Amino acid sequence: MNAAGTIKLVNPVGQRAAARATLARRLGTLEGKSIGFIDNIKPNANLFIQYIEEMIRADYPGVQTHTVRKNFTSSKLIAHELEGKVEALVNAWGD
Repeated sequence: MNAAGTIKLVNPVGQRAAARATLARRLGTLEGKSIGFIDNIKPNANLFIQYIEEMIRADYPGVQTHTVRKNFTSSKLIAHELEGKVEALVNAWGD
């Protein structure tokens, strides 16, 4: 409180600039495609990925899959490990 009896509030969040981006074009089919999976090492993420992969394979038996697993450091980028290898991606993300 200052001498005039007012309190100054400061918002610690700050501001971010947000750029608009368009979503990637959807594939017409998964038949013969290569699908990537990113396992974020959360509990049961590997089971989620396994279940989704089984569902995809049931409908598209010719699909190829590639899985990468994050380590404990969230700042380590791993998407580049799938670059050029996959045409679609499933990412286990969240808590």
